[in-house]
Amino acid sequence: MVAIPSSPPASREVVRTAIVPVMLSGADYRRAHDAHHIAAGLWDQAVDWVHAEWKAKHNPSKYDIRAFLTSIPREQRTLHAHTTEAIGYDLYEAIKTSRTNRKNGMSVRSPWRKKNYRPLSFSKHFGWRIRPDNKLNLSLGRGRPGIVLALPNVEDPVGAELVSPDLWSEIQLCWDQDNRQFSLHIPYTSRRSVSAGKAITAIDEGIINPMTLATWVDEGTIDVTVINGREARAIKRQRNKATGALQRKMSKTKNGSRKHHRLVAAKKRLKGKARLQLRDFDHQVARKATNHVIAHSTGRLVIGEVRGIEYKTKQKRRIGRRGRQQLSQWSRGTEERYLAEKTGLDIEHLNESGSTKTCPACGARNRPCGRDYRCKVCNFTCHRDAVGAINILQKAIHGSYVPIGPDVVIRVTYLRDEKRWSPDQRNTHRMVQCRKARALSSAKNQASTETSCKPKLVNSSTSSLEPDPLVAVA
Repeated sequence: MVAIPSSPPASREVVRTAIVPVMLSGADYRRAHDAHHIAAGLWDQAVDWVHAEWKAKHNPSKYDIRAFLTSIPREQRTLHAHTTEAIGYDLYEAIKTSRTNRKNGMSVRSPWRKKNYRPLSFSKHFGWRIRPDNKLNLSLGRGRPGIVLALPNVEDPVGAELVSPDLWSEIQLCWDQDNRQFSLHIPYTSRRSVSAGKAITAIDEGIINPMTLATWVDEGTIDVTVINGREARAIKRQRNKATGALQRKMSKTKNGSRKHHRLVAAKKRLKGKARLQLRDFDHQVARKATNHVIAHSTGRLVIGEVRGIEYKTKQKRRIGRRGRQQLSQWSRGTEERYLAEKTGLDIEHLNESGSTKTCPACGARNRPCGRDYRCKVCNFTCHRDAVGAINILQKAIHGSYVPIGPDVVIRVTYLRDEKRWSPDQRNTHRMVQCRKARALSSAKNQASTETSCKPKLVNSSTSSLEPDPLVAVA
């Protein structure tokens, strides 16, 4: 293996989307609620029209769909003209995506399902504008009152700076069904460090460890980064158990009763909270993987092909019930998308069959036991996921599982779970703070009372991205 000189990371402009929850007044809430239903109705009419055109042997373009929607009388589409046009563009993109997936061998249908709610899109300077009183106005069309809300603060996480509204583009107003609140999706342009080099990084994906990355550093060293994913498994397990308990209680109630409504609301809150936690976790996994990619000046990103592994597992009796549940809740695609956005690289998929069974030192086949791999021929030992990533790396370079040799040093960096407060620690901290507040409020003479309190920090609520010390594995 020839050593590849490292190069400094490059920077490029990327489009990020900030999700900002907003509070609406009663009147604006009703306007937004009705507008979402109207947008869904326009989508349904456009879908029916497209299917009728297909039956007539016509293939409408996105401009034809836009022309059909704008031809609907204004009293039936009480939305901004650009919002109506955006519905047509979204439908055309959905049709285009379905055709691409069918060409790739996937069994999918073109848009056909009826919708009850649709997000509202507001174009810059026309659909949305900032009023003189520093309020954000979302227009619903000429002659109709718009949706007015406080100007949100959008902070770029890269530089921790506020993003000027001049950098915002088309805004979407969306409804979060689980958390029962509206939110603004605000895209803006930001500069980000991306990978620029000629190195190759291979990734082995898994449920326990979402990503394991391997890269050649020089002729005798391979750097491997194992990203632990037990936090996501804990979040999903807690959500599944709590959801199952609520579902059992709901089965004993009558539909439409007060208790049934309360249980449904509790279930939605539970799912919304878990979804936000998993979204944060997926971003952290992608960020840790991006740090490895940029540090090694990667120019080519190869991932083991595991798409479709969850298909027909029950019919073929390949995986048990719990394994099927874990596969169905695996957020592999989301993490890949986040990684591609953060690194600026195109992802290649490579067949990884036998990658975790093949010894990277001598090429012998062994069945790993647990999370460790031990070769019975040459006594090579290493982390199981690191073996898979190294074999994928060798196949990406040579086309097959070529042994790396017995003298190559494998440096494994294991990034553990994020350090967070447990629910008991959080409740204890809240109780202590409440007691301190009551003590200060009931003090007779606060000016004459001088106290020095230096509490001992048990655990940090901030996430630590510092890796463990490197472990050399022969």
